[in-house]
Amino acid sequence: MRYSLASPFAILLFLAACGQMGSEPRPSTPSGEGSSRIEGVASVIDGDTIEIHGQRIRLSGFDAPERGKVCGATNVYQKAALYLSDQVGTRTVTCKRTGTDSYDRAVATCRVSGTDLGQIMVGAGWARDWPKYSHGAYADAEARARGGHKGIWNLHCPDDLWGSRRYD
Repeated sequence: MRYSLASPFAILLFLAACGQMGSEPRPSTPSGEGSSRIEGVASVIDGDTIEIHGQRIRLSGFDAPERGKVCGATNVYQKAALYLSDQVGTRTVTCKRTGTDSYDRAVATCRVSGTDLGQIMVGAGWARDWPKYSHGAYADAEARARGGHKGIWNLHCPDDLWGSRRYD
């Protein structure tokens, strides 16, 4: 019996084709790392960080109180996180990635039911505008929250809730 070089090549080609038939197609634009769009049900990490499909996302343009911060008897760090969690619930969150922060988290502007989470958090007084990153997008919401004594602005908290960050 005589074999030619074409036979092993034909067998390999056939096996390779069979192997591809059962595999699922891969999305060309995944909604995960490396993509500009991230979407799914979110877990809340704190008042300005969520996680979708295992990817940590720093919400862009605003800042919530830092871990361990209290105002009188109120744990404002926890209150901010709980408020964000109530707003997100089990609904789909859609994020547009704008970069990566120094902790290697995605930075994104995120919406739930079409409403910007920054507007929600700053407007409720559980976060503040960060003009360096928002370019003033949440300034009016912060002014209304302060004027209406909402969230932290109702508690007459010290200005150190955000650590040593500057907001001018």
